Amino acid sequence: MNDTKLISRIFTDERVENFRRRYLWVNGGAGLVAAVTFALLHGAVFPASWSPWIAALHAVCLVALIGETLGVYIVARTLREGWRHASLDSLALLVGVLMGIVLAICSPWGAGLLEESSTVAAFGYLTEAGLLAFVAARVLRLLSFLTRVVRSPLMAFAGSFVGIILFGTLLLLLPGATQPGVSLGPIDAFFMATSATCVTGLVVKDIGTEFTLFGQLVILTLIQIGGLGIMTFAAFFSLVFGRGHGVRDAAAVGEMLNVDFVGRVGRMIAWILGVTIVSETIGTIGMYGHWVDASGQLLPTSSQLYYSVFHSISAFCNAGFSLYGDSMVQFQGDWPVVLSISSLVVVGGIGFMVVVDLVTYRFWAHPAARRISFLRRRVRNQRLPRLTLQTKLVLIATAALLFVGIAGFWILEAGGVLAGRTIGDQLAISIFHGMTPRTAGFNSVDITALKPATLYFTILLMVVGASPGSTGGGLKTTTIVVMVLAVVATLRGRSTEAFKRRIPDALIRKSLVMLFLALGFINAATLALMLSESGGAAGGNYGFEKITFEVVSAFCTVGLSTGITGELTGVGKVIIVLCMFVGRIGPLTLVLAIGRRGGKPFEYPDETVMIG
Repeated sequence: MNDTKLISRIFTDERVENFRRRYLWVNGGAGLVAAVTFALLHGAVFPASWSPWIAALHAVCLVALIGETLGVYIVARTLREGWRHASLDSLALLVGVLMGIVLAICSPWGAGLLEESSTVAAFGYLTEAGLLAFVAARVLRLLSFLTRVVRSPLMAFAGSFVGIILFGTLLLLLPGATQPGVSLGPIDAFFMATSATCVTGLVVKDIGTEFTLFGQLVILTLIQIGGLGIMTFAAFFSLVFGRGHGVRDAAAVGEMLNVDFVGRVGRMIAWILGVTIVSETIGTIGMYGHWVDASGQLLPTSSQLYYSVFHSISAFCNAGFSLYGDSMVQFQGDWPVVLSISSLVVVGGIGFMVVVDLVTYRFWAHPAARRISFLRRRVRNQRLPRLTLQTKLVLIATAALLFVGIAGFWILEAGGVLAGRTIGDQLAISIFHGMTPRTAGFNSVDITALKPATLYFTILLMVVGASPGSTGGGLKTTTIVVMVLAVVATLRGRSTEAFKRRIPDALIRKSLVMLFLALGFINAATLALMLSESGGAAGGNYGFEKITFEVVSAFCTVGLSTGITGELTGVGKVIIVLCMFVGRIGPLTLVLAIGRRGGKPFEYPDETVMIG
């Protein structure tokens, strides 16, 4: 019986794959036409009078894309097999149909709760939302396919970021992406797209005033994709489409996500998206109702929701983009905003593996909990729970860095930007700026007003950065912790250990190589930027302090700036773009590249040299 089911499933899989292969040209044509016309319409290339005709074209494209889903059910011959092969499409289609039914009931032809114009507009938005969802699903399936075609998963990972940056650049160059009278050249568009995709936060244009809603949504989408990693999206959709991973694909994604076991990759990706949605939703709720305009008046309801969603995504992805030109300066004493953004940055910066480890930790089975009689009877046969070594190191390092950052900023700026403020405001500002150098990029005081000692202290925090497997950048907390433990162990003449676990020597060497290459790149970029912005070695438009701060902020994908970003020359902007890209891709690629190198078939004899 089991053999019969297995054979039947194999034949079903083959029929579905053959159908999808034949339907590929329909999918590709409809998706391409829909994406191009959508971008050109909202990018103000097409006149607004074309909207009804393009809406009709989009409806046709949506029907064509849905045709694959319906075809899968027909080819699969059973609802269960059809759902297995098209679960995501089916869910999206089901949600769209239910929303359409609700609109029909509320329309003038139903209960009459909506006017005719509002109903037509709502159906138009629903069609476009469904179209974007189906097109995105097809694109991510294509990316998943490319990971199996490209020989090196590292090339696919880096290439996906390059592709999304170039695509984002083209969208930002459309006339409808910027406000009338605002000029955005190719270099500036490339800079903004790179900064958003690499979740850095450095800007050459004010997002809130110089970009339209379409341009802001393009930037927000790039932030979300860049924060989670387009490869994570591709791997997730590959799994939910029922096609699964090969061992090679799962191993590659597992290395990127720091998952040791191939079989856990799919579950971890689902956890990643779940944590992201929950965190950003809570952040949106926490900040709702606190946004004001230039005159200090509360924004209307629709704007409150949009501002909350934008800043929640930006904070969780550690991007630091803000719809306010001065970032969070006018909210420096607003505790709900301060705590919401700070919490999102910390959760997004400690790493998804750490969050999952904490959420799934069985506290009720802890030895302390077993002392309670009714718990002891229920968990006596369960094994003792334990946190991984990475979770322990990340939590300790994060707590220590937050304390040092908050206390250090408070002490250094007690006679500076904090002077004359209330204790509550001083604490709120110190918490915010003790957290932001962890690759967040928000600021609640003018960075140019900080003391040189504070700027140098901030540079040190930026270099450390967030934790591995997170949305943040920098050298990573575990890299620094491993280096410190190695130094202490060397001075004590012992092996490197932590929490009764020995840290492999290979991991220590990787940490040392990452540190050396990162500092080497930062120094080279600093020298190059000083030359490009000074007209030669004899000049100095900005000085060593501001140049170094800008380079470190870009390489560690922080986004804090001393105000020179928009004034950089074209060459200077390209250097910063390179810093952002290498900072986002380089360390991860380096770890994977080092890990994939095989050993030599022989070893040379040892010989010592004098050091120190």
